[in-house]
Amino acid sequence: MSSPNPFGPFDFEQLRKMLEAMGLGNPEELDLEQLMAQVQRLQQAGGGAMFGVTNADRDPDAAWRTTLTAAKQLAAESGADPELRPEERNAVGDAERLAQSWLTPRTSFPETGRPAKAVTRAAWLDATSDGWRSLIDPIIDGLAEALKRGTAEGVGQSDPMAQMLEPMMRTSASIIYRDRLKRELARVAGDILTGTEMGFNLLGNADVMIIPANVAQFTRDLDANERDVTLYLLLREAARQRLFHHVGWLSPQLRALLGHYSREITIDFDAIASQFRPENMDMENLSIEDIVAVGEKVRGSFFDPARTPAQVEILDRLEVLLALVEGWVDHIVAQATEGWMPNAPQIEEIIHRRRASATPVVSVFSELLGLDLTPRMVRDARNLWAAVEHHRGAEERDAVWRHPDLLPTAADMSDPLRFAAGTSGEASESEDEMDAELRRLLEGPDN
Repeated sequence: MSSPNPFGPFDFEQLRKMLEAMGLGNPEELDLEQLMAQVQRLQQAGGGAMFGVTNADRDPDAAWRTTLTAAKQLAAESGADPELRPEERNAVGDAERLAQSWLTPRTSFPETGRPAKAVTRAAWLDATSDGWRSLIDPIIDGLAEALKRGTAEGVGQSDPMAQMLEPMMRTSASIIYRDRLKRELARVAGDILTGTEMGFNLLGNADVMIIPANVAQFTRDLDANERDVTLYLLLREAARQRLFHHVGWLSPQLRALLGHYSREITIDFDAIASQFRPENMDMENLSIEDIVAVGEKVRGSFFDPARTPAQVEILDRLEVLLALVEGWVDHIVAQATEGWMPNAPQIEEIIHRRRASATPVVSVFSELLGLDLTPRMVRDARNLWAAVEHHRGAEERDAVWRHPDLLPTAADMSDPLRFAAGTSGEASESEDEMDAELRRLLEGPDN
């Protein structure tokens, strides 16, 4: 006969569901006092001994270092990541200086004063490590909270069982997500061409960074000269870093929006918990590999598809801000290459096609955050910056970045001429030739 229930009164139907979700069986067939003692032993062992979890898995700092190391190993396995030769670094430095000389007459934002860096994939991961972690930690916390809520659903948050299982939930959440994370980081590291190609500066500095191994891979099947593509990419990266460096609020606001979105994420707990049911795994011999397998099985439905109103608002703001950044870069680089680089329009079209394709760089935020950022407004943003320069001049164009309240909205991008002319709600009385041409570009050939 079982010992008296050490937890107090239960709704056994709710407890049965909770324990089955955890793979612990039917409470009517368990000695709950013995189960309590087992959980206490697990807690004293660090909360994850039954999974074969290491000390590194229980230490967030060590867990992050382990994940980053695994990502670098996977990136190396996916393709060559050779150390750069001095002549390669020198060639990048020479090309970046040329790019800066072309950009300087076209923008009021001066050079950052930091030298260009040609880096390996592993070095890019190291350089962006802190930036990635600031985005990812809220996701792991959210997943742990979802698992904790699931285990406590039947017994209440203050129940001893829920409190003792909590450390295991945090560790399990970390293991599940980190396996997903290392694979996505490896894919991005093997694809990204420059340090901030994603539109976000996760570097924490204004370095103009390029990954030559990825550029060589990207240009292998292109009808374009690799040196010209490298120069064009450095122009874009240098322009973007000038903007990030001199617009002090821009990078922090982008990171804050991403962090806020992360904190609002809801986890599809049902999809995860269903994989822990007894019929789906051997609980007596549960291992870290089994936990990782859970993450793989629920990969396609990891995040709850329902978005909160706050997330919808954040997504809209991010899309507008990223479009303004990339549209400004497109406009500045087109001007900088005019008269100097005859094949720039062809390379620009290649970059636009890449931006619209499902590359790891484009899809990483969808995979890791459930955040679908699309480049659909970039052309409108580019036309807007051209219109502002036409009406106000290059210096006033860049002055729009002085404060976030001065920036165009999505509605402004749909009618850039009105924003550029400084009219509030009413259309301009007349259009000059440049205005007319910009409007034709926006409306398209069928309108």
